[in-house]
Amino acid sequence: MDSIENDPAEKVDEDGMQRFVIHYHRSRSPHYDLRLERGGVLKCWAVPKGIPDYPGLRRLAVDSGDHDLSVLDFSGTIPEGEYGAGEIEIHDSGIYETESWKNEKIVFILHGERIKGRYILVRFKKAGDEDWLLMKTR
Repeated sequence: MDSIENDPAEKVDEDGMQRFVIHYHRSRSPHYDLRLERGGVLKCWAVPKGIPDYPGLRRLAVDSGDHDLSVLDFSGTIPEGEYGAGEIEIHDSGIYETESWKNEKIVFILHGERIKGRYILVRFKKAGDEDWLLMKTR
C-alpha cells in the first residue's frame, strides 16, 4: 500500500484534499492545463487533446513545471511575447484526493463542477522525459 505524505505548506482540508484547476489555454497551440496543488505549488501538465471523459481513453500530458498557487484563480490574457501568450479561462476547479503519488505514477480523484472521477498519470518515457499519459479509470 502506498503511503501519502502531505507537505505542511499545503492547503489540505480536514478530509485530506487539495485544490485543482483545469484551464483552457487559447495559445498558439490550444490545450488544457491540469494543475494539482502539492507541496505549496501547482504541479502542472499541458493536455493537448483535453481531459479524458471516459475510462480507457488515454491522453498525452506534458509536464509544464511548477506554477505559483496564484494561478489557481487566474483567467485572462497573457500578452504576446511572454511565455504562454494567449487567453486562459478556468474550465473547471475544485478539490482532489490523492490515492498515490510516486515518481512514475500518480493516482487521484477529482471533485470538480464539470470533471469528476478517478484519474491516473503515468510517465510515458518512450515519448520523452516530460511526457505522461493521463487516463480516467472506473
